[in-house]
Amino acid sequence: MLPALARRLVLPLHERICRRPTFRRLRELERSQWMEPAALIELQETKLRRLMRHASSRIPYYRRRFVDAGCHADNVQGFGLGSLVRLPTLSKDDIRQNLNALLDPTSAGERFPYTTGGSTGQPLQFHIDRSRQAADQAARARSRRWFGVDLGERELYLWGAPAELSAQDRFKSLRDRLINHRLLSAFNMTPRTMSRHLDVMQRFNPVHLFGYPSSLARLVRHARDTGRRFANPALRAVFTTGEWLDPADRSTIEEAVSCPVADGYGAREAGFIAHQCPLGAYHIAMEGVIVEILGESGHPLPAGEVGEITITNLDAWAMPFIRYRTGDLGALRAAPCPCGRGLACLEVVAGRRTDMLQTKSGGAAHALSVLYVLRDQPGIAQYQVIQQGDLSLDVRLVANSLTAQSRSRLASRLSACIGTGTPVRIHQVDRIEAASSGKYRSVISLASGTPSHRP
Repeated sequence: MLPALARRLVLPLHERICRRPTFRRLRELERSQWMEPAALIELQETKLRRLMRHASSRIPYYRRRFVDAGCHADNVQGFGLGSLVRLPTLSKDDIRQNLNALLDPTSAGERFPYTTGGSTGQPLQFHIDRSRQAADQAARARSRRWFGVDLGERELYLWGAPAELSAQDRFKSLRDRLINHRLLSAFNMTPRTMSRHLDVMQRFNPVHLFGYPSSLARLVRHARDTGRRFANPALRAVFTTGEWLDPADRSTIEEAVSCPVADGYGAREAGFIAHQCPLGAYHIAMEGVIVEILGESGHPLPAGEVGEITITNLDAWAMPFIRYRTGDLGALRAAPCPCGRGLACLEVVAGRRTDMLQTKSGGAAHALSVLYVLRDQPGIAQYQVIQQGDLSLDVRLVANSLTAQSRSRLASRLSACIGTGTPVRIHQVDRIEAASSGKYRSVISLASGTPSHRP
């Protein structure tokens, strides 16, 4: 279908039928991104006070927790970002143990159940309302426009979350075609499947790609190894999300395309959080989320210091997420982005806390410490590092050629990352399977004593 027809007719009609104010929200976001930071903070605080009143009066879980914290629906007038520290945080275990109490009982017909992909081994159930859906979609559409890609233009997804795949019934398949979307599965990416994916890409000629970075990089490597073309003439941008963008994966994708590769950061349960602009900064979608960076003590950290990314979603009313601990690491950026947007920035998005590795000294080593060792080893096409409970490493490699000397040297360097003498077992395999979500996790820590590990 013609992009303009999809953008001006089909998509607005679809959102109206679904009773989502997506296009109104998008118009607001296009204006607000250029507001001064102080004005954006004022907007956040206004929405926060409104959410606090709602949660205190309607949500049983928050009613109890707010009373314990000395907050009530009638005394939040002066409540601001600095007041958030008075409130308890919300963990995944809190949600699992109190799901029904976290729901607005009056929203039964306005909310929809979702489940995370469970890449950490424990899927999480939660609910989203139409307001939250519209906010996420509008923020995503705005970030696409930063790269000259608009709604209705040909978009190819390489995705693997079960909800998306199971939703491909006749209606949704027809809808996707009407709005110029195609979905390719990130599950079971065998050579045969990847060749079929490349066939679809060449026929569809997408304007932009969207998917897990590890899956996109895997498809690029397959195209390279089989002498196939990956990029197509119309391609303007590649958007990645859903997992940490490994520097090696970014390089692999960038080498195959002549357009920007931009990463987005969010969580299925917490919403759309931040996205890179053309200058590379991760701009926070401040109109819809408040981002705090918490240290080990649970207190907010100043800009530049790395801690746990904690989210308050200002548009989630059927099931509020207030001070939700994502389990991811990041830091706020102090300096504004030269692009001119007033939106605050995340300095880093460093992957899941459970992907940190425990060292023999009792400290933590970032995943990059081992990934850089593997990246620099010639002949390795793909890798995965699993730290066992005894701190030893099982390293799975897809490698064309690896001599005994290379294996020994590699094991020694990896051992040094954790502590000299740490056992390292190297396994050469034909392929590395994705997790149940369709994502490829390059580093997995099973060491429960890791300082940054959360059970």
